[in-house]
Amino acid sequence: MISSQVARTVKNVLPHGLVMKYVLSEAARRRRIAAHDSAHVSVAAKQIPYSYSAAINFLTSSGLSQRQVIGGSIPEPSLSFCSKVLDEFLLTTDGRPLIGLHVGNFLGVSLSHFVNYVRQRNDKSVVVSIDPDLTHRGIENPQKHVIAILNHFGLQGNTVICVGYSTSKSLSNDGTPFLGDNGVEYDPYARFQSQQSCEDTLSNLCLTSQGKFDFAVVDGNHEGSYLRRETAIVRRLLRPEGILILDDVSDTWTEIKAEYDGLLSNGWRAIAADGRVGVLQSGSE
Repeated sequence: MISSQVARTVKNVLPHGLVMKYVLSEAARRRRIAAHDSAHVSVAAKQIPYSYSAAINFLTSSGLSQRQVIGGSIPEPSLSFCSKVLDEFLLTTDGRPLIGLHVGNFLGVSLSHFVNYVRQRNDKSVVVSIDPDLTHRGIENPQKHVIAILNHFGLQGNTVICVGYSTSKSLSNDGTPFLGDNGVEYDPYARFQSQQSCEDTLSNLCLTSQGKFDFAVVDGNHEGSYLRRETAIVRRLLRPEGILILDDVSDTWTEIKAEYDGLLSNGWRAIAADGRVGVLQSGSE
């Protein structure tokens, strides 16, 4: 915006016609911005309700494979199960906003579910997510789909996205070569050197947010030792009696199951499980 002093100088130097043309164009610009902002508020007020099926349909309508979208996301029954468990154990009585942590976004199906959940509890609630934005299940740059789905359901104002590895750099796709629906094989070892993102995001969060989070959902790297480092730091981020949700706690993922069982002897208490997700509550060290 031009200062009043500059405006007076311009008025004294330039011909009157040019000055009036500028004033009129500036006024038109301001009206256009005001109309745009008003339209944006109007659109935001007409939020599309989140649902699992709507999330899947939105992603597949953009050309993504339904098989990969569903295969790489926590299923609807388990997400509903998590909401019920959080309702039971997150008994906040002070009316404050909830703060959640979500590690491993993929395309944003589970992230948008938890963001929608906390916003229903308190519209000022927020979920912080961590993901390095690596190719997964043959889908490049999945973060663009995460941002798109959050905006589609009007959830972008209740989300903080951290692009980075939760701890150190790791292989994408859990180190497993993957044949995409397009017939092209993705080799995480061949791509490792060229893939870059921030690192140690969980530890860095501890500098500003230690003991602030009500719950955490961990669904990222499936290597046992990596998960062990994650949960050790997550514990510092959680409030006393905070909730930890782990995905893929099953015999299919033996390392995840072993780490889950190990947490039970390290100050965590198992409170619920449905055969896919395991939910624990933090106790004393």
